[in-house]
Amino acid sequence: METIKLYNFDHYLRQFEAKVLVVDGQKVILDRTLFYPESGGQTGDTGVIGGVKVTNTKIEEGLIVHHLEKTPSIKAGDSVLGEIDWERRYRIMKLHTAAHIMEHFLWLRLGKIERKGSLVDEGKDRADYAYEGALRQEALKTVEEDTNRFLSEGHEVLIALDSDRPWIRHWRCGPVEMLCAGTHVKNTSEVGRIRLKRKNPGRGTERVETYLIEEYQP
Repeated sequence: METIKLYNFDHYLRQFEAKVLVVDGQKVILDRTLFYPESGGQTGDTGVIGGVKVTNTKIEEGLIVHHLEKTPSIKAGDSVLGEIDWERRYRIMKLHTAAHIMEHFLWLRLGKIERKGSLVDEGKDRADYAYEGALRQEALKTVEEDTNRFLSEGHEVLIALDSDRPWIRHWRCGPVEMLCAGTHVKNTSEVGRIRLKRKNPGRGTERVETYLIEEYQP
């Protein structure tokens, strides 16, 4: 039993039709979905399935599981309409793209310091780095300025499958390249402007938070 990941084919789709495979209380598994499950540092999508609110999407025992607000009336074999919370997803796409660009300029400034973890949701992206001492405000300000300049230049974002490992996705934007299976915008001009904030979650770790301050409106 495997769910087709429709979000891999088009990050901008909002609605889809699917067949219900499993209903287990407030958990639902579909044969296809646009709901991105929490993974790779990106939070899970929310939205509506069959008229019931989806509060989270996760991977459980290798399966994409939609967590609903209440037990639905649908059953296995039924056809349902699903719709993601597009406004929330689009903000996540913008922040996720901006965070990759931010990291590129952070590494240019400080060297390729180890990323220890990250999480992006609709409010912000946070990335933790192994770093002794405190990130200097002047350095972070330069990274912020470089990131905003790059975003405003309108660079195309490209995502390609690995020829030998089709489950691996390569993310490319100008000089920036990495492996990432999350959702992103097509062009950096869609992001708008960002602001960076430093935090210190513990000794030997520095956190950089990315916020949207001026958003592109399609």
